[in-house]
Formats: sequence, structure tokens, C-alpha cells
Amino acid sequence: MKQMLLVMFISGSMFSTASWAGKSDAVIMRDAAQNMVTVAEAKQLADETAVTLSGVIVKRIRGDHFELKDGSGSIDIEVDDDFWKPMGLKAGDPVKVMGEVDTSSNQPSKIDVVKIEKAANQKDKWLWYNQH
Repeated sequence: MKQMLLVMFISGSMFSTASWAGKSDAVIMRDAAQNMVTVAEAKQLADETAVTLSGVIVKRIRGDHFELKDGSGSIDIEVDDDFWKPMGLKAGDPVKVMGEVDTSSNQPSKIDVVKIEKAANQKDKWLWYNQH
């Protein structure tokens, strides 16, 4: 009887976790790779829509929140410190981000980032090429 209760408890826990966890990062990145959008477009999308955005970091707002700007506007992006600290993310960095749109009532849309890369700065590329 105790074993049966344990199996039922574990099974129930697995199902509740699976339904709560949402999409995996791999699924978000796969979907985001097919959905390159501007900041203005991202702000109009539904919650949990996977997107890829390119732009420039304007500033660190607080904690893990940064302002990303492209030619259409700016948006708050949330980047785990596991990502931004090792890469030394700072204002002025051109980046490409993949993540999900996060909408909540009474708050502007933001992007929950699952992957971020610094984009190659064309000026730096030109300088390197001409020095070597």
C-alpha cells in the first residue's frame, strides 16, 4: 500500500511539474530562430511567443534587466546573470537575443532571454582586418 501511494505521489508530481514548466530553452530557441522581429513588433505579440531580436544595449536597468534598442524602439530584456556576467554585457554592446515575450497586466512587455550573443561590431572588424 505504501509503495502504491509513493508511485501515485511521484506520478502526480511529475505531471504537475511538466504542465507548469512550459517550453524548454531548446524549443524556444528553435521557434525563435524562425521569428526574427523588431522591438516594436515584439511588443505587439502574445505572451510566450518565441522571438529573435537584434539591437544595442542602452543601459542596465536593475539586476538582470537591460534596455535593448533597435531602430523601432526599446524594450526591457531579462538576462540571467549566468549569461551577462561572463560576457561583460554593458551599454553600447550590439547583441542578438533569443527568448520569449513576457506580458503581464499593467506592465509593458519584456523579453525573457534564453540566449544572448554579442554581435560583431563592424568598426572593430574593420580595424582588426586592417591591422593584420
